[in-house]
Amino acid sequence: MSKQGYGIFQGMRYSDFLFLWVLFANLVLVAYLGVGDHQKALKVAYSQTSGEQIISWFEGFNQQLQENKPVDQKSCIPAQEIPVDLKGAKPNTWNDCISLLFSAEGPFHGYTNLIMPQAPPYASKCDKHELGTAGAFIFEKMIMNPAGPSTVSTMDPNEKLVSGMNIRLSLCDTGYYLIKIGEFRL
Repeated sequence: MSKQGYGIFQGMRYSDFLFLWVLFANLVLVAYLGVGDHQKALKVAYSQTSGEQIISWFEGFNQQLQENKPVDQKSCIPAQEIPVDLKGAKPNTWNDCISLLFSAEGPFHGYTNLIMPQAPPYASKCDKHELGTAGAFIFEKMIMNPAGPSTVSTMDPNEKLVSGMNIRLSLCDTGYYLIKIGEFRL
């Protein structure tokens, strides 16, 4: 009498083993990519929270200017809000303001680009040809249109800061699309 085995692999051919191996490899790949995408999504969510803090800071800054309280970030004061003792001085530019805010002395010194840590935390635009813009904060100038939607354009580094300027803050995500966080007024 011959022994008949009823094991799990009894009667399987080479092609069956190959199918199982490919199936297992696909499951491992999907799990690996899923974990990576989840980590990137967490970084984007944390960056959005940081963006909300930036908007909150600008709203507080604007309120201090409206109440004529002294502010530490003099290079972010809009042209019509410059104190009397500084009249005649050149108006502040966007580059001066944003550089100060993200510098070592600024309120956002701890903010980094979480998706591309070697890139700066802010960029002028979200561009798939510039890989460092993924995860960066994008500040855009908004021009209100009473007859239709607002016009949005990039903030030029030499843009003069004027009182009443509307700015939209967005985040450049991993697919190089803008995630709108909010708007504030200078």
